Amino acid sequence: MKVLFVDHSKVFRSVWERMVLHAGHEPLIASDGLTGLRLLDQQDVDFICVSLSLPDIDGIRFTRHVRTMPNARSIPIVLLTSAQDNQTRRRAFEAGATDICPKTGIEDLFNRAARMTSRDDQQLSGRVLYVEDSRTVFKVMTRLMEGMGLTVDHFVSATEAYKKFDDKHHDLVISDILVEGDMSGIALVSQLREQHPDKTRVPILAMSGMDDEIRRVELFRLGINDFITKPVIREEAAARIRNLIVQKQLFDKVQQQRIQLYEMAMTDPLTGLYNRNSLAEFASKITSAANRHDMDLSVVIIDLDHFKQINDEHGHLVGDQALASIGAMLTASCREEDFAVRFGGEEILLILPHCPLDVAEVRARQLRERIEKLRPAGIDVTASLGVSSRPPGRPIILEQLIRLADQAVYEAKSQGRNRVVVHRGLGWSNDPSPRAVSAA
Repeated sequence: MKVLFVDHSKVFRSVWERMVLHAGHEPLIASDGLTGLRLLDQQDVDFICVSLSLPDIDGIRFTRHVRTMPNARSIPIVLLTSAQDNQTRRRAFEAGATDICPKTGIEDLFNRAARMTSRDDQQLSGRVLYVEDSRTVFKVMTRLMEGMGLTVDHFVSATEAYKKFDDKHHDLVISDILVEGDMSGIALVSQLREQHPDKTRVPILAMSGMDDEIRRVELFRLGINDFITKPVIREEAAARIRNLIVQKQLFDKVQQQRIQLYEMAMTDPLTGLYNRNSLAEFASKITSAANRHDMDLSVVIIDLDHFKQINDEHGHLVGDQALASIGAMLTASCREEDFAVRFGGEEILLILPHCPLDVAEVRARQLRERIEKLRPAGIDVTASLGVSSRPPGRPIILEQLIRLADQAVYEAKSQGRNRVVVHRGLGWSNDPSPRAVSAA
């Protein structure tokens, strides 16, 4: 951006020039008002900073003259002065100044200049649902938004627009409050807010040719984010549209980052399965639901056989590849309600809601066969599996089922590995000892 700085002090001019150059912008420096006006007449400028006290014309007269120039009516102008009284402020704002700042805060002023101008030239990306029945206004607004890089879905009817709205694709809704058809723009706002109450996820910009304070208040109560009065001022509309879309997309980005951070905290990065943190968070909910509704709940523990030997012979990288392959296989074979956890180094825990013991036994047997046939990382891998289940009508805690399934795994290993053992404790029979299931 080009920044015009007008000040009689050589020191201030030098400091400002260095900051502008350091930020990668182009400084235009003038020591008096008339020189500044000549520069402004010759070049396009994005931001003006002028001292109230100048050797020829003061900053207020300079500002008033700038506002008469066709190419400078919308340029932000900040007046530098040590006088912060209300009379000076009033005169400055009446002349057309954007703001007044003390000369001692020049660094803060430069940062403000960057914020005022940096986003105006940046292209946006996004989709706008636009409701407008005036062809003239539609052309002006569509040309404006497409020039900002936005895609516009235009509708004359609010009813049709409501049917086509998609909160996953639309970044902004703009609607005139008086449009043709059965549904008004006000009704559209009401319907959208009923379905999508979060104003940060679905921003709405209302437009009207009637500058009625009571109606504006009603619209804000209904849930609009902003309001524009017709006839539209292009610069104002662009700024309001940009603010709403940038805020919405930043919020979406933060939400996505929160989801990713949560998944990172709850997921084992190697296998893609849940980790022990997630087990601690969800275990009580799973068992409480099973006890409250007398629901079937089974547990399977998968312990890869001789995994230390695999790491020693083939290296830890191959061992990691084997774990990753088995984790991907389990993810693909689990139901949506199943809960697969990397329980230890080579141990994987499956929590199976709505799954009775006999079904869990069948699934464990199928998983044992799949692991044996998988040959992850090109090596032979087998597993010993232990199964336990909640008996009907008996409250349990998940740790009980895990402990019994772990005992069943120990029994499977003692019987030669690569097999499934089912533990029928917790009241399934009078004999609490595990029952082996042949691997053949």
